[in-house]
Amino acid sequence: MESVVGIDYGSKLAGTTVVAYYSNGLVRFKSSKHQQDADKFISELLLVLKPRYVFLDAPLSLPGKYLSREQYDDYFYRAADKELGAMSPMFLGGLTARAMKLRDYLESAGMQVFETYPSYKAKLLKLPNNKYKGDEKHILELAQSVAAEFDISVNFDQIENWHYFDALLAFVAGIRYCSNKHLVFGTEEEGQIVV
Repeated sequence: MESVVGIDYGSKLAGTTVVAYYSNGLVRFKSSKHQQDADKFISELLLVLKPRYVFLDAPLSLPGKYLSREQYDDYFYRAADKELGAMSPMFLGGLTARAMKLRDYLESAGMQVFETYPSYKAKLLKLPNNKYKGDEKHILELAQSVAAEFDISVNFDQIENWHYFDALLAFVAGIRYCSNKHLVFGTEEEGQIVV
């Protein structure tokens, strides 16, 4: 599990980016601070943690229309977005560009970076719609449920909000990948989402 990190990726300076990683028997969390450059925070932290696999909750490619004018006709969505009901990478514009740049940097440092989608992982886990991303009083209950489902120990005291919870779901996508129990959506050429 030390080889995996899960990241809930937020706006550059909002302080909403959270990294979930495994250390000393527990899944732990680190969060960027308000007005701190989230990309620099991730880069510096991951150079210390040295994971093999990074599961990032952000688009890491553009719709195929921008790659091949003839083969694709959708300017807004990739096949993976349509399959999962995810937001368009174009709608997320600047965040998508930042994520792609971060991926290139992390891969140059020897890490493999995968796009993941915690909201779909929540659906696969059948987390109740009236609790997931609802009142924060449900976070601990749902985090305990996820930990039990995957037989992992989690530092629940660190989970402050839904960003931490989504980082945990991104981490779980990494565990599933390492166990060869993951699902892949989209096409290799256009970009895939791993859950």
